[in-house]
Amino acid sequence: MAARDPVESIVLRRLPDELSAQLLVADLADAGIPAQVLGGLTAQLRAEAPGLVSVIVRRCDLARAEALLAEEAPPEGWEDEAESMPREDEAR
Repeated sequence: MAARDPVESIVLRRLPDELSAQLLVADLADAGIPAQVLGGLTAQLRAEAPGLVSVIVRRCDLARAEALLAEEAPPEGWEDEAESMPREDEAR
């Protein structure tokens, strides 16, 4: 079996919109991990079929990128905790 090319591009995440993808790319860049968005708008037309936008990284950066995502992920059950907190207008 042939060794995989470490600079080959691989999809890190597929996100529902371009803004989310661009924010992820910025976070990765801050950590020194180059990334790109595929499937965004190009001259007001989609470069690919409508759907999820992909964030791609080099294969050699995949493990670091996934570790960064895991580190920044909200804790399990955060939705339940947020739902049980008083609303701002009720807290006064």
